[in-house]
Order: sequence, then structure tokens, then C-alpha cells
Amino acid sequence: MDGYKEGISKDELLKMMAKGPAHIFDVRTPAEVAEKGKIEGSINIPVDEVLDALNLDPEAFRKKYNAEKPKPEAENLVFHCQKGMRGNKATQTAISLGYTRARNLIGGYGDWASK
Repeated sequence: MDGYKEGISKDELLKMMAKGPAHIFDVRTPAEVAEKGKIEGSINIPVDEVLDALNLDPEAFRKKYNAEKPKPEAENLVFHCQKGMRGNKATQTAISLGYTRARNLIGGYGDWASK
């Protein structure tokens, strides 16, 4: 895991997305997503639901979120909120469940949308 870090910049995320599908989870509330917008292709799982979501079996995850559940070894797993705090909490939750390469978008959606 040389070079691995828990944070990912907007530029790094853009490069990841250009290489292929990424698992991007927006951990803000549905109201925040509706009001402020979202990263294209991201899935909204509020931060308080992340633990339960990642504990679902793949079929239940697919049914609930209409998305493929990431594998624990996934390198393209990114969480974000508006500024970074909830995204970091979600990332730490994922890491505690064995998603050892999960990352938090540095600066959150606010940084993503502002540049």
C-alpha cells in the first residue's frame, strides 16, 4: 500500500473517475444533496447510515441504494460530505469494517463545487 493515504484531492478523484467507475458516497443529508447538488454518479448514504449500509449483503445493498456494494479491497472508494468532517467519520467507519483503502474527499463537496 505504498503511497496510500486516507484523503483524496479533487484532482486525484477526477483522475480516478477518468480511469473507470468509482464508488463515491455522499454522506450528507438528502436535503443537503437536493439543495447544493452532487458529484455525478455519487450515491447518497447519510453518515449515520454508513455502518448499516456497509454491513448489508451485496444484494440488499443493491436493492436499497441501486448501486453495487464495494468490495473491502476496493481502491476506488471515496466518501464525502460538505466540508470534510462527516466524510472523515464515514471513511473511518469503512476502515473499521475492513475497507482499508477508503478515502475522504479533502474539502468535501464545497471544495469540489467551488473550483
